[in-house]
Amino acid sequence: MTIPLAAVAGFVPLASFAYDGWKVGGFDNAGRRIAQRLTGIDSTTHEFIWQELMSGWGPILVGIFAHKAANKLGINRMLASAGIPLLRL
Repeated sequence: MTIPLAAVAGFVPLASFAYDGWKVGGFDNAGRRIAQRLTGIDSTTHEFIWQELMSGWGPILVGIFAHKAANKLGINRMLASAGIPLLRL
């Protein structure tokens, strides 16, 4: 079992956005903010906001592609051979 750090790091902006919403409006607001970033639809105004969709999926996709690139370049293999447990780029 390994933990892909680049892919996990892609979810940090989404989690931070949800946490800020939780501080203001509790779990309902946090859930609304997560849905807004992952779908691009604001549930209060029922309109699609392209910037919100890209703010949610952009970092996630960049993290996944960085992980795939690290696999292709052999960086993760070097980390494994160096004896670093669980963590991969």
